[in-house]
Amino acid sequence: MRNSSSNQSGFSLLEVMITMSILLALVVGVSTMLRSSIDVKTALARDARITHRLSTAINRISWDIEHAFVVGLNDTPRGGSERRFKTIFKIDKSGDTDKLYLTTTGNTPGFPGMPDSDTAYVVYEVKDAPDSPGRKHLYRGVSLATRDDLKEDPPMKIFVRDIKIFRVVPWRGDDWSTDRWDSGRGEWRDRMPTMVRVEIETWNEDDELRSEALDSSAATTVAVKTVVAIQQARNMKELKQPSNSVKWY
Repeated sequence: MRNSSSNQSGFSLLEVMITMSILLALVVGVSTMLRSSIDVKTALARDARITHRLSTAINRISWDIEHAFVVGLNDTPRGGSERRFKTIFKIDKSGDTDKLYLTTTGNTPGFPGMPDSDTAYVVYEVKDAPDSPGRKHLYRGVSLATRDDLKEDPPMKIFVRDIKIFRVVPWRGDDWSTDRWDSGRGEWRDRMPTMVRVEIETWNEDDELRSEALDSSAATTVAVKTVVAIQQARNMKELKQPSNSVKWY
């Protein structure tokens, strides 16, 4: 009887503890793998959202620039000497955030806040965010281009949030130019560059993390770039003698 009872005894305390330790290690390992997988999917989804937002923005900017136009006073075929409205293509340089002014035929009438004309005066500018100190947003303003004086900016609305860099770099004929451009004066008078390079860079952070991330050295960014050819500038004389090689970036 004693031998039978001894043979039917259960696991010892040590065996139970070892088994539980193994199970706990397996649970922790699986949980870590699942968490890593979720983090990767979340990061990819966030990057996709930001990239899509920037791509949509740069497509709109590219469309405006592609359809930019300038009518010079000596442009007789297009009524330059008799024009009753001003045209402009201007780039102001200020560190990593440029300001772009242009008259364009690429406006889309019918959308809320858009002029009911395909010809419009458009301004892009990076300004401090009124609701978030330390942040900057890219603003876009649009109005009819039938005014004689375009010194005042049209009403500006937020176009892209949390912008770090916005550059519009003109092609001068032999290389990309770091100088400003102003079709109303100097060597640029009545001219547009045949091409411009547009660069946008934004902080790669979720809404709830932006405040901390913008002050952190570990913050990452997402950038998009493109080169736009201006249709109306194809017959314009470039500032410099054209080069045989083009340095895109």
